[in-house]
Order: sequence, then structure tokens, then C-alpha cells
Amino acid sequence: MKLLTDKDFGSGLLFALAGITGLVLTSSFEFGSTAEPGPGFFPIILSTLLILIGIAVALGVWLREADPISAIAIRPFLLITCAVVVFALCIERFGLVPSVFVTAIVASFARANYGWVHRILAAAGLAFFSALLFIGALNLPVALWSF
Repeated sequence: MKLLTDKDFGSGLLFALAGITGLVLTSSFEFGSTAEPGPGFFPIILSTLLILIGIAVALGVWLREADPISAIAIRPFLLITCAVVVFALCIERFGLVPSVFVTAIVASFARANYGWVHRILAAAGLAFFSALLFIGALNLPVALWSF
């Protein structure tokens, strides 16, 4: 019973479950080879790695003392979920930079002890880095601003 209430065992099972779900969802994709990877190459490799990490984390329970699952923190859970929804609603309407900025502000409220200066600086940095990475380096077809 101690095993089922351990944090690492539970998170390992969730990792493995996410990996199994990924394998099931991408099983119809062509794998290809390392020279010519198919559309299933990357998802299948990642899903397999996720399963292996999950198993390793879950089996690590036998190497240490149990760390029981504590109460679920509702505030961070709700705010991070809201941040994802805000990003999904804003990305097409406003563009990448404003969407990332607003998403980071909403997500920053998951932790109560940040001041406004830290929230704004972190959000601006994330928006700038996102623009450099996704538009500058990767050339994704996403608008920087769309007002």
C-alpha cells in the first residue's frame, strides 16, 4: 500500500501512461529510418523515452524511503491550466509576443510571492525569447503581433 501513495511512483506511472498514450496515438505513422525519418520517428522515440523514464522513476521507490503524496495545490493547478487556455485563445488573435506575455503573467500568479516587477520582467523575457526562437530561429509561420 505504501507504494501506491508514493509521489515518485505516481509520477512515474503518469510518465509511463503519457508515453503509452503517445505510442498508441502515433502507431499508424510511418517510422522511417535515421537517414530518412518518417512522421512517426520523433513521436515514437519520445514516447518510448517517456515510458523508460516513467519506469525508472517508479522503480526508484524501492531505493529510498517513501515520500507520501501531499494535498494537491489547487491554486497553481488552476492558474497554469488557465494560462494554457489564455495562450490558446490569444495566439491567433494577438500574435506570439502578446500571447506569451499575457500567458506568463497569468501563470506567474500560481506562486503568490512574486512582485509585479518580477512578473513583468519574466513575461517580457519569455516573450522576447519566444520570438527569437520560434520566429527568428525556427521560422514558424506565426505572427509576431496581430492587432
